[in-house]
Amino acid sequence: MKKIFLKSGLLSLLAIGLFSGCASDDHYTTPEDTLTTYELTTTTTVAAVKAAAPTVDDTPPSLTPPIEYTAEDIIEAYVTSSDAQGTFYKSISFQTIPTDGSNPIGFSVPLNATTLFGKGFTPGRKVYIKLKGLYTGIVYGSLQIGSLYEGTVGRISEFEWKNHLFPSATVEPESAMLRTMTLAQAYSDANQNTLVDLDGVEFSDSSINRTYYDVDSGGGATNHMLTSTAGGTERIIRFSSFAPFTGKMVKTGSGKIRGVLTKYQSDFQFIVRYEKDIQLTLPRFDATPAVGGTAMVFGGTMNEPFTSYTITNQSVFPKYINDPVVGSRLWQLKTFSGNKYIEMSSFNGSGNPGVPARTLFLVPVDFTAANTFTFKKEIRFNSGGIALKVYYVTAANYTLGTPVNMSNFVDITSSFNIGYPAVGSSENAFSSPGTYNIPASLAGNGYFVFEYIGTETITTTVQIDDIIIN
Repeated sequence: MKKIFLKSGLLSLLAIGLFSGCASDDHYTTPEDTLTTYELTTTTTVAAVKAAAPTVDDTPPSLTPPIEYTAEDIIEAYVTSSDAQGTFYKSISFQTIPTDGSNPIGFSVPLNATTLFGKGFTPGRKVYIKLKGLYTGIVYGSLQIGSLYEGTVGRISEFEWKNHLFPSATVEPESAMLRTMTLAQAYSDANQNTLVDLDGVEFSDSSINRTYYDVDSGGGATNHMLTSTAGGTERIIRFSSFAPFTGKMVKTGSGKIRGVLTKYQSDFQFIVRYEKDIQLTLPRFDATPAVGGTAMVFGGTMNEPFTSYTITNQSVFPKYINDPVVGSRLWQLKTFSGNKYIEMSSFNGSGNPGVPARTLFLVPVDFTAANTFTFKKEIRFNSGGIALKVYYVTAANYTLGTPVNMSNFVDITSSFNIGYPAVGSSENAFSSPGTYNIPASLAGNGYFVFEYIGTETITTTVQIDDIIIN
């Protein structure tokens, strides 16, 4: 049965209000008196459709194609996504609302249409889907329902989608769909396209002092990283350049973020619908705080051969700061053939991916009194890529215990000749990469900084010794 609600004479005004009012209204509801709604009878379940769908290759033309649905079946599900603020584009995420205590099933429907929130596809609305003539497949671990495109699941055309998707008059509150999870719990295929509150999260230090959409990252969207206040693996949260709030600075607190989990190839991507989904109202928590720095001296001369330290794998150096910006690994004291030095690596064992890491080792200095800075380095087990960078930063632009803003650091790596051995090879002795002459314009207290950079594939070991300031 179809229900049509219209108030003649007001249709144009309401349509104008629907779009002009969106700039300041974070709710983005659809006026019910302009929406055609339907009450249909379901004939099968989302679970049954998912169980019958093949796993589709992610690169067209798929070697395992989706299957065409030929039965006159109808399913129902509830919208979780919204394109009202440009965070979703030409795709609707849905989930079931189980009544038996089981977990919801999420899926997505790609379609060649925009402004879907104005067509009734807002969070919580029940939608009926007529399946006949559509194609189903498990893509990137989640059910997709759409048209056939180059052998895989593609968008339903703008001329066809109204023959398959029918919004109802039933709108459930978000609380009926919402589940609260930790970061570790949420990022799994079983939760794709469902509505989730990520609890106990914050943006990683690398995202602080950046905007949600960072033009320097390139492309039409920016991947930021979320971290749990309990520590653990960082996860992606993605922001489109089209969202009106993405020019704002990333929030620095901790708390909850509501949104929909999606996936592209092997990367999970959490997507918020509105700015109000970001509820980071609690103080920031650093699960991997900087260590050391309790006995720093900002001087004009220094000679550090690390011979005075005796603890194996020591990572707390009172005269220096050891600050993990990404990950939790720290520079550690090592000894080989009687020589002591500090070392950092992302290596995680043979055959295992590396541990993503960016860790700073900060050496205090009085730039006014000092003239030169040098050190020795040894690169081991080179896996390719840049593993070591060198900077200076003024004391005004770095405070122990606060988020690191790398844009305030001055990269002086090019002032040194930091050579690397061939990939798969190692250097067998420490050598000096050169001397940095401190410019006369640089004055006051600050730090020279060694930055180790490691990823799942860049696991090069970097060793530093004989840090000298004169």
